[in-house]
Amino acid sequence: GAVGGGQAPGGAAGGRGGGMTQYDLSADKPEELPWLIKIDEYVEGRAYQGEREISLRPGSNAQVPLNEALALSLIDGTGEPAERYGFTELKVNNRPAAVRLMVENPDTEYAEAVGGESVVYKARAGGTFDYQGGDPSKYETSFRQLNKVGSQDLEPVMKLTEWVEKSSDEEFAADLGTYVDVDSFAHYVATQNLLMNFDDMAGPGKNYLLGYDLNSKRFSVLGWDYNLTFSGDATAGPNEQMGMGGGMGGRPGGTGGEDGGTGGGTPEGLPEGMPELPEGAEMPDFGDMPGAPGGGAGKGGGMRSGHALKERFLELDAFDAVYRKAYQDLYEKFYASGKAVKSLDDLAEQATRAGVPAKDVETAAGALRTTVTQRTAALAKNKEVTG
Repeated sequence: GAVGGGQAPGGAAGGRGGGMTQYDLSADKPEELPWLIKIDEYVEGRAYQGEREISLRPGSNAQVPLNEALALSLIDGTGEPAERYGFTELKVNNRPAAVRLMVENPDTEYAEAVGGESVVYKARAGGTFDYQGGDPSKYETSFRQLNKVGSQDLEPVMKLTEWVEKSSDEEFAADLGTYVDVDSFAHYVATQNLLMNFDDMAGPGKNYLLGYDLNSKRFSVLGWDYNLTFSGDATAGPNEQMGMGGGMGGRPGGTGGEDGGTGGGTPEGLPEGMPELPEGAEMPDFGDMPGAPGGGAGKGGGMRSGHALKERFLELDAFDAVYRKAYQDLYEKFYASGKAVKSLDDLAEQATRAGVPAKDVETAAGALRTTVTQRTAALAKNKEVTG
């Protein structure tokens, strides 16, 4: 996700969430930079507490991203895979310590823990879901295979993209269940909307995983990278596309790479002196959005977003019932039950114990609590949600 993606204190008017925080990143303050820590970078197979890759998310101290922690907390309670996370204190050389959100980065171990005998593919930020012909290797620029490398390849992804692209609406409605676990997919799509996630599988960062069950021969879609949650329109209903909350207002102070790092090379818009980014990492495609890296005001198109699988699922009446059921069930779990507010209170306590001043925590938590309250109230009035 983009580095400009934390919860901005104070929120925004009109029922919107916190929007995108602009982080003032500098190589002179390494304790505040987004980091991808690869435990096995120099020793193959080495791990720490079962993790090979740990991401230190954008935002530190008063800007520590409570919104991402809240999203992960809520998803974890649904039985769907969610990255482990925790608040930690980071100290680099003789710099002051900073409180950060530490999140498990999807890697081989994460993929192996996905239910069933599954191969997991991670979408790359600069990739595409387009059908690119019958050579599975052509899809390596769009998806990274996380596990079972050697015994499996990207052929299932190739076949899925071909079917989604070439099937008629009638074929899509009749046969989606042959290719995709429809109940699981409805759950995924509903979750992204309920959590106001602008940057899901259809967002510019393409933050999703495809899990292919070798027994059922069907895909499930898994989310990851939730630093833009609770930043859209709090009044949006189940069938409304989630947009970005707040404006970006000038160039962001950097962007998040597809593997939790900070992109590839040193793109325009990053501070002077920023280190070069890991080989193979990629920048999200921000298109021509005003204020984005390489963007310009007045150009059409905005961010390049969209995903054929999600769009066709939502457009066809055949899936209305399964989507509505998933949405209503998750609304009860997240909001009607009061769990979102309770989880936020717990996270605020954790951030305070980690070292963020209580006053700063309450400011950030207060803004996020307002967004959650607005979201809960708006959904409670929506008959599609409450039945």
